[in-house]
Amino acid sequence: MKTNLRDFNISWFATVLGSGGVALVSLPFYPQLTLVLTYLLTFVFAILTLIWIAKIIKHGNVVKSEIQHVVLGNFYPLQPISAVILAILYKKLSFGFDLPLLIYGAVLIFLFTVYLSYHFFANITPQLNHIHGGWFIPPVSTILVTDALLLYPPNKMLFAISLIYFGMGVMLFLFLATILFLRLINHELLPSELAPTNFILLAPIGILIVDFLSIFRHADLLFGSFSTHIALILSISLWGFGLWAFIVNAMLFVKYIKREFPFFLGWWSYVFPTAAFTLGTIALSHHIEFFKPLALALYGLLMFVWISVSLKTIKLLVSKST
Repeated sequence: MKTNLRDFNISWFATVLGSGGVALVSLPFYPQLTLVLTYLLTFVFAILTLIWIAKIIKHGNVVKSEIQHVVLGNFYPLQPISAVILAILYKKLSFGFDLPLLIYGAVLIFLFTVYLSYHFFANITPQLNHIHGGWFIPPVSTILVTDALLLYPPNKMLFAISLIYFGMGVMLFLFLATILFLRLINHELLPSELAPTNFILLAPIGILIVDFLSIFRHADLLFGSFSTHIALILSISLWGFGLWAFIVNAMLFVKYIKREFPFFLGWWSYVFPTAAFTLGTIALSHHIEFFKPLALALYGLLMFVWISVSLKTIKLLVSKST
């Protein structure tokens, strides 16, 4: 590629996150695809991480300025969240090495979430039109850690840690959703280069549905309560909000397509949120039959989106290599 190390874009990790979401969703449908993708994503994650580390070593000042940037900073948790999605896949496939990956991702996610909040509070004054869906990435990463921790056998310490991450993610999601809605109502639509980030709203919704069901199941096992019905009430209600968000953002996508809307890495923001909402729907389908055809339809849509974005990404790589 003709681009140099200094120009390496942290958004390349969205390819691992998005494809990792596809791998997770594919597990009940095509487990062979999950297996192949897990091997492939392990390789891609390792290569991207080596490039990222090399950039930190050689261009530390550039990395620092990107982390502190009002737009780019929120995308930096994509690296550790990619580690967490791989940890989840490793756990589900019994690969081993899932716990070291999870610990690494969880620690770095916590540090990024705390630092970015502090930085935006103390050092800069973002304008309302600076707010975009990418600000959801830190809360998405924390609630995905919750999902990963609850894959392990019920344990009070792990349960407490999972709820700490859950609390951070939920409250940040609520605060940021309020600000983003205010921005969308009071300002013009986001520019094309940030348009896909609107879709990230679906990511925390989908993961929260899975988290609610897992949290209440673990609470039942650890404390002897019977609260699955409460989890279903919360999760189905949240799914309704997700349906609204999905339709509105699909309509916004059509509006952007009617303008000049060329492909760029940001289009991967359409993949993982769709995967997350599909995962939430699959989780609900285990309890209520109504959600089974919806889960299947969403899976079909996810595969279409993923294949389309993947092909465009390959074309982008080829064009940069020539």
